[in-house]
Amino acid sequence: MMQMTIKKWGNSLATRIPKAVVDSIGLHLNQQVEIEAVNGKIIITPAKIIEYNLEELLRQCNPESMALTREDQEWINSPPLGKEVW
Repeated sequence: MMQMTIKKWGNSLATRIPKAVVDSIGLHLNQQVEIEAVNGKIIITPAKIIEYNLEELLRQCNPESMALTREDQEWINSPPLGKEVW
């Protein structure tokens, strides 16, 4: 167990995570973590990365909300107006 000091960081409080702790659980710079207070202790754990594939994401979409409006269809069917390359 290591003792650290709590410092002010903007409107929040912060502390450093020692390299030995970082290495022991495989943390890296800018990694997302989950933080919670449990029974008077602060628990920080690496956030679970949820990976999606296109098929899973499309299954969650409401087909009605993806329907093209008349304006969308006009835009899709409109000819180039400038130097667009199609």
